Amino acid sequence: MTDGRRTAGRACLALLLGFSAACGDGPVTPVVTSLVVQPDSTSLFVGETVQLTASVHDAHGAELTGRTVTWSSADDAMARVSSSGLVDAVGPGRVVITAASEGVSDTAIVRVSPVSVAAVTVLPTSPTLFVGGTVQLAATPRDANGAALAGRVITWSTDNSAIATVSPTGLARGVAEGQATITATSEGIPGSAAVVVAAADFAIVDAQLTQGIQTSTGAFPVILGGVGAVVNVLIGGPPATVGPMQVVLRLLDANDVLVRADTDVTSGPFDTPSYGAPSAQFLIPAGALGPNLRWQVVRDPHGLFPDNSGANDVFPASGPAALVVATVPELRVRFVPIVLSAHGNATGQVSAGTLPEYLRVLRSVHPLGQVTPVIGAPFTTSASFGTAPTGGDAPFWQQVLAELDAARVADGSDPDAYWYGVVLPPPGFNFTLFGGFGYVPGSGASTGPNTRTAVAVQVGWFSDPTQASHLVAHELGHNFGRLHAPCGGAGSPDPAFPFPGGIIGSIGHNVFAWATGAALSAVPVPATTGDIMGYCRPAWASTYTYGGVLAFRGTVAAAARPASQAPTRVLLVRGAVEDGRATIEPAFVLDGRPGQPEQAGPYTLEGRAADGRVLFSRGFAPATLDHAATVGHFSFALPLTPAIEDALHSLEVRGPAGGARLDRPAAAPPAPGDARAAIRRAGGGMVRVECPDPRARGIVVADARSGTMLGTARAAATVVSAPAGTPLTVSCSNGIRTTRVAAVAN
Repeated sequence: MTDGRRTAGRACLALLLGFSAACGDGPVTPVVTSLVVQPDSTSLFVGETVQLTASVHDAHGAELTGRTVTWSSADDAMARVSSSGLVDAVGPGRVVITAASEGVSDTAIVRVSPVSVAAVTVLPTSPTLFVGGTVQLAATPRDANGAALAGRVITWSTDNSAIATVSPTGLARGVAEGQATITATSEGIPGSAAVVVAAADFAIVDAQLTQGIQTSTGAFPVILGGVGAVVNVLIGGPPATVGPMQVVLRLLDANDVLVRADTDVTSGPFDTPSYGAPSAQFLIPAGALGPNLRWQVVRDPHGLFPDNSGANDVFPASGPAALVVATVPELRVRFVPIVLSAHGNATGQVSAGTLPEYLRVLRSVHPLGQVTPVIGAPFTTSASFGTAPTGGDAPFWQQVLAELDAARVADGSDPDAYWYGVVLPPPGFNFTLFGGFGYVPGSGASTGPNTRTAVAVQVGWFSDPTQASHLVAHELGHNFGRLHAPCGGAGSPDPAFPFPGGIIGSIGHNVFAWATGAALSAVPVPATTGDIMGYCRPAWASTYTYGGVLAFRGTVAAAARPASQAPTRVLLVRGAVEDGRATIEPAFVLDGRPGQPEQAGPYTLEGRAADGRVLFSRGFAPATLDHAATVGHFSFALPLTPAIEDALHSLEVRGPAGGARLDRPAAAPPAPGDARAAIRRAGGGMVRVECPDPRARGIVVADARSGTMLGTARAAATVVSAPAGTPLTVSCSNGIRTTRVAAVAN
């Protein structure tokens, strides 16, 4: 009992003394009963720090060591506290910092004040701007040590708003000549900039009309009936920011009556005006263009941006300039689907829906007025595209080109029309060595055989969706007398092409895209762009190409268009000269139009009778093909009289490297039965047509109603595309003479 009472007494004594003890004689751990944070309140500026301390005590006030203290802030956006009690002032306000240990805590109050603004700097300190110009000022509040202070409110003011104004964001604008002080104030502390406003001299330094490309002197006329015209305006001035100013284009008639006005607003820079970024740009629709008009451009007509001289704010300064216009002949293009009978009758596709894409680049880059496209009847060829997957070598294109040209000459309905054959590479082919071929007229020839025919791959086949559209402009460019530009490795380039690398050499503008609503402006075309007559893409027409096409087609425009006349009997003679050696295709007597008059050249075509008499003789130079420097074609549609037709016995071509001769074969016994062509349906809308005499050297099949040639072959039979019931004219040649029979597609 005695020991038990002693133990209890010791436990009670331990509790009274503030120790935690078990019922025994082990060590005792003091209990935390209070915690004190110092200092209990403090004031800081944003960015300053203060070290707080926390002391831990037992019930008798004795400081305890080795105890864990945790720190926290009631709002980290005002002040953050580290694990050691270091307080970092973040933003203005009053915040409570708490220290805690073993369930006991204490707090300190921290008041955070913003750093006072001691100075305000304004940059630039003394800017010069021009009447109507602007400059952006920047104000920076700083503390007593010069450090920048963020998040401070700044107000702006001017001491003379008649000279310069300032916006709430510090954008100063010149109003009139003079000097004004612009002040930025933050927390009552000002800073200022001395702004000098001067009168600038803004001048219209140049303005040009263009429809795609223009010379530096503006020498190209505006083509009427085309895509409209764009006026590019260049305004020069000081290298300062000036708000958009109005520019007005005025068109007047011969009596100085205003017939059209248009307004644009400027874009800079004015210190380096360039046609690559015109200061102002106007579109004159095609319908607003015409003869006897004059034009003038005026800058800032209401005087909102006065400058040192008003004389150069009008262009031309001497008064309205005559609008130089020209009329070129209508361009009529017949797009002919080519049927490849050697490849399952693969047929080039062209429709009313795809015609705009065929014409897009053509109308963009060449000087054209009215363009009238039509879709012709399919034309069938036996030419082989090659062996898959690669085809389209030169012999294929040369054969198709020559055959289609024969169809154009024999057609005779419109000698001024251009024929453009559309080829679809057969299934299995994914590469073509050439995209197309076209004739390049020589010796001033502009119509007749070997002048207005081209063939190329249809739109939509190439991986580059724009390539086929470029081909139309390229191949017809050859028909317009242009040789290759030396860009992209194009063969037989024009030795007179003036720009190295075959580039366009000066800035162009896509007027067609703006005029047709495909763009919101005439987008500049860089001077480094390849010429359309080369192999580079993207491509545009240089001034050299544009001017050459304009001169070529202008010559056509100056000549009287032949009066319409009924087809007459002609002898179609054609062939090729390769490496100086000539070949002659079977000749045909057809109803067509006689070709060009005799021209001089190193080659001679002669027709002779059986006794050697010369019935006709023509000198010529073989036509140039764009991709074949050593190959030339010749084609003649010779007027034919019954006497010549009856007497003709041989055709002979002579030239520097030899010649070729084609003789009429000996008379054959008459064929048994009726002399009728054999017609058999071949499927897919095609019919097979066979000459009555299987020994025929050549065949031509035409639509009897229109006279349009549907196909030809150097054989006694061919296939053509013809709906059932189509009346046909089948012409079969023995080389010299032609037998013509009628037939109907079944």
